[in-house]
Amino acid sequence: MAIYFNVTLGISIFYVGIIFTLLSVSSSLFSFLGGYLADKVGRKKTLLLGSFAGFFIYLIISILVLTGAGFLIITGVFILSSISGALVFPSASALVADVTTINQRNSAYSIYRIMSNVGWAIGPITGGYIAGISVGYIFMLMSVTNVLQLVLILRVLADKGRDASASRVRGYSIDKRILLFAAGTFFVTLVASQFSVTLPVYSTKIVGILEQQLGYIYAVNGLVVVLGQYPMTWMTRRLNVVNVMILGSLFYSLGYFLVAFSTSLYGLMLDMVFITVGENLTTPGMNTVVSRIAPAGKTGRYMGFLSVANSGGRAVGPSIGAFLMFFFAYNGLEVWGSIASLGIISISILAVFYLSVYRSYASNGSEAV
Repeated sequence: MAIYFNVTLGISIFYVGIIFTLLSVSSSLFSFLGGYLADKVGRKKTLLLGSFAGFFIYLIISILVLTGAGFLIITGVFILSSISGALVFPSASALVADVTTINQRNSAYSIYRIMSNVGWAIGPITGGYIAGISVGYIFMLMSVTNVLQLVLILRVLADKGRDASASRVRGYSIDKRILLFAAGTFFVTLVASQFSVTLPVYSTKIVGILEQQLGYIYAVNGLVVVLGQYPMTWMTRRLNVVNVMILGSLFYSLGYFLVAFSTSLYGLMLDMVFITVGENLTTPGMNTVVSRIAPAGKTGRYMGFLSVANSGGRAVGPSIGAFLMFFFAYNGLEVWGSIASLGIISISILAVFYLSVYRSYASNGSEAV
């Protein structure tokens, strides 16, 4: 869509950036609603609502693009397309917690993430092929896949999300437990989001690799996720999940810091191994922690709030990376050293969260301290 707006419609890259920032803001706002509905009306009904919203909105975008509608109306509906995911993801994350024990949970979220990454791999390949015909047909396909998702939910999923405790919980009140943890994950996501803009721009402009070689770097990411996620979860199963996230943040910081010393494609591919190890160690643990600290009847809301924090990090992170490259005139050590320091901040916040909040949950349950 960034290419469609910039190249096909001739919209300035500055305004394209604003569009995607608004997309993240919209996702954050509707994540609150998605989490609330997951608790109040149940996971299944919220997932069905998100699937139907996706079918309807993507179908409209497809028609608008194929009929050559104006830029403003396409942009407006595109920003609203965040509604679908904002309704689906908090419910899906809460549902995993509903059907697993504490000891199963991190492994379950790892499997969930592996399948999500298979989708992330298939999606761009399929989209790249269809884009040769028309971007509009990509959204037509997305509309169809939402129908398939809706049918699966109807036929397979039992609604285990709503219980008596959920009906007694009113409002969207949250406490310091989720606020402190969300702050830590916000900084983790700030670092992780350098993956989308800062890294590819620096790699082509400063390291000097060709644009078509970027695919090899991201292929390493996909390979390490699919092959490494479950083994890493198994190897760290005896460790406290927050400490595993701290270790993951350390790998994130190290991986991005090493980019400053990379002078070739192979060096960047090795850096991506470290970065993806950080991703594998941090991402499943986020949902696991939230599922443990959420009060009865509020799991969906807390998952929604986690989505807000992550969306905020993804929205702000690329801008911070771009500013650092501009401010430091692309000096690698200063740019990537500053980005690595954001990872150190996340480690500090997560350590405080563990010592002040989570340690009591780990010692009272069966999870390792």
